[in-house]
Amino acid sequence: MHSSVLTTKGQIIIPKGLRDKYKLNPGTKVFFEETTDGIILKQVDAAFIKSARGMIPKRKADKPMTEWWPEYKAEERAIEERKLSLISEPEAAYKKAVKIKRKK
Repeated sequence: MHSSVLTTKGQIIIPKGLRDKYKLNPGTKVFFEETTDGIILKQVDAAFIKSARGMIPKRKADKPMTEWWPEYKAEERAIEERKLSLISEPEAAYKKAVKIKRKK
């Protein structure tokens, strides 16, 4: 059995043996589940995310991911291509600018 001390900031140190066994690296997301017996610390991984699937009800207007994901990626690609064209041809942004006519 492992133990740890709660710091004044409310932090705990997970013993190295447990971190290694459960592959808890710096930056690993964890979640706390409150039970009648105490608190359970769970790692947020693919299995956890799959177990939470369906908890939030879908709205009727929501499209399935297979439909909206390609649209999203196409928009993202277009934005990145615009950024790249501005980097490679910085004059292009100035050519599109509106010229101000001066009164003589």
